[in-house]
Amino acid sequence: MLRELVKGLALGAMAGTPFLAAAIGAQGDPAGSITLYNGEDLTGTGVTITKSTPDLQAVAAAEGFDGTANDYAFSIRTEGRWQVCMDAGYRTSCMVVDGEMSSLGDRGGSISSVRYLGQSQRAAVAAPMSPAPAPRADEDWQPMYNVDLFGNDYREIVYTSAGNSWQTCKAACDGDRQCAAWTYVPPGRTDHGECFLKAPVPEPSQSECCISGIKGAPGTRSAGGRDEAVRPLGRLGETAADAAEDELNQAVDRKVRGLLGELID
Repeated sequence: MLRELVKGLALGAMAGTPFLAAAIGAQGDPAGSITLYNGEDLTGTGVTITKSTPDLQAVAAAEGFDGTANDYAFSIRTEGRWQVCMDAGYRTSCMVVDGEMSSLGDRGGSISSVRYLGQSQRAAVAAPMSPAPAPRADEDWQPMYNVDLFGNDYREIVYTSAGNSWQTCKAACDGDRQCAAWTYVPPGRTDHGECFLKAPVPEPSQSECCISGIKGAPGTRSAGGRDEAVRPLGRLGETAADAAEDELNQAVDRKVRGLLGELID
């Protein structure tokens, strides 16, 4: 009995974190759905799922290579916000999809679990679909070219018109209180480019795919400054991750200690 009470309090403490609270609270919300397509650009045969599914092998798909929806999707349409992950149990290279994603790129044919996070935020925070001019004060600011801040995505913007750029992505992050960093992927994987908003700041890595920036951080001043930017940002990403883990551990510890104190009294 004591073990069950302690376990319940530990889960309650973890649910206090914003991401887990949203995921747990969304379990009973019937409004969400996610449709997986076995072709890009929302083509092929769609498989629609209406609840969080930790293992897509439990979902039948006639055209799946093993008759299931595991490793099935190459494009996605959602009603509401959904987390999609490459491994079962909501693990490995997870990202949040809110709306349509015409191509999963390198993740295509590799999605193994999906989780409903809640209602769409597209109406509350509109994605800029036309070029947004950078503020004059930022004219000399330069992002981190050839740097990918991989992971910790809470929102993806797939641009549907030409003319967007890393400045558009930066403007979206600057206008979102939750956003701590961003990564812009130029056209190629998608027709008009993508923008990934992130929180907290993930660890940077060098990659020709991307242009990235951190809210409030000084610019690199030039397109050749990526090496100098990556080294200190690696420490920043580790610090942010450690702080988040410490906060969660402390919350669980406080709950458990409180329960034990009540039982002893």
